[in-house]
Amino acid sequence: MKEEHQRQLQIVLGKEHLGRILLGVSVVQRESMTALRGFELHADLIGTALTALFEASTCHRGCNGGPHIFEAVCARAYNLGASAYLLAVSGFYDESANLIRSIGEIANLVSLSTSDPTLFRDWLASDPGTRKKKFSPYKIRVALENSGGIQVADEDWYTRFCEGYTHISPTSNPGMHNEAGRGISGGVYQPKGLQLALDELANVLVPLALFVSKFFKFEDLLSELTCNIEKTVRKD
Repeated sequence: MKEEHQRQLQIVLGKEHLGRILLGVSVVQRESMTALRGFELHADLIGTALTALFEASTCHRGCNGGPHIFEAVCARAYNLGASAYLLAVSGFYDESANLIRSIGEIANLVSLSTSDPTLFRDWLASDPGTRKKKFSPYKIRVALENSGGIQVADEDWYTRFCEGYTHISPTSNPGMHNEAGRGISGGVYQPKGLQLALDELANVLVPLALFVSKFFKFEDLLSELTCNIEKTVRKD
C-alpha cells in the first residue's frame, strides 16, 4: 500500500510532465463542461461577444479599407478572450483573470474612442514613448472620467486584478479559489474559480462587443447581446 501511494505521488519530468499537464487539462475540462450547464447565459454572452470581435477583426461582413487598426485591436481582444475562456475551463483561473485584465484595458481604450475622439486620434498617431507616458491604463481612465466616458475597467477593478492575479507579492497565493483557502499549483477544477472567471470575462467582453457591434453596424449581434443582457438582469 505504501509503495502504491508513493507511485501515485511520483512527479514525472521532461516531456512526460508536459503530457501529464495535457492529461490533467482534459480531466478538468470535462468537469468544467458539466458545470457550464449552469452558466448558459454566461456562455451566450461570452460566445456572442467573441463572435462580434472575430467578425470585426476578419472583415467577415466586408472590408472597410484603411490601415485596419481597429480590426487589429478587435483581433487582440478576441485572442485574449478565447484564451481566457480556455484557461478558465482548464482550471487556470488566475491566469485567465490576468488576460481578462488586458481585455479591460482594451475596452477602456475603445470607450475613449467614442467619448474623446480627438484624444483617441492622438493615440493612433503616437509613438511607443508617447503611449507609455500619455496613454497608460491610468491615464486612459482619467481621460474617460474627464470626458464622461464609460470606464469598463475602473480603478478599483484594475487594482484588484493587478494585485490578485498579475503582480507577485509576499502574500500571493495562486489558484486559491476554495473554501479551505489553499493555493493550487496546476489546473484544478474549482467551482468558485470558474464562476469568477466567467463573471469577469463577461463583464469586460460584453461592453467591448457592444462598442464594436455599434461601430461596425452589426445590428443582429447588437440585438442578441442586448437581449441576453436583459435576460441576465431579469434572472438577478
